[in-house]
Amino acid sequence: MIDPQQTARQHLRADEHLYWAGVSDPGKLFSDRDAFLVPFSLFWAGFVGTGLVESLRQGTLGVAVVIPLVLSIVGLHLVFGRFLVKAHRKRTTVYAVTDRRAVVITPRGTRDVPVGRTDRTTTWDRGRRHCSVEWNNGDPHGVTALFGGAAVTRIYANT
Repeated sequence: MIDPQQTARQHLRADEHLYWAGVSDPGKLFSDRDAFLVPFSLFWAGFVGTGLVESLRQGTLGVAVVIPLVLSIVGLHLVFGRFLVKAHRKRTTVYAVTDRRAVVITPRGTRDVPVGRTDRTTTWDRGRRHCSVEWNNGDPHGVTALFGGAAVTRIYANT
């Protein structure tokens, strides 16, 4: 298990003070967004899986089997894989707040944002036990820009 305090202290800058460090709640498996994604992923996997089985039953080879096979792998990720990815992220990601910035520390790198920025959205769950703070990065690039920017990233972020 990661010690969030120790991990955050390793990433502090000179004269920076750590206010809080923590990790995601490993017990929170589903989010509100899963109300759409769970039925959609089951529908997707069932529809594509049926097409793949039918192609194999007819003895079709080539593109008629490859495309449903690839889409079936995507369906398996939607049904099961995204929860494995989410569990891994929860085990390996540390969040920290200092007097100057909010920091997300992962094995792949560190991202931070100045805490003084005002373009953030804070949401609490019903019991006010879980809080999410999201900053608008304003500069989508790559696949994020292609599919509508940060809004799409937020939809899939905690699913």
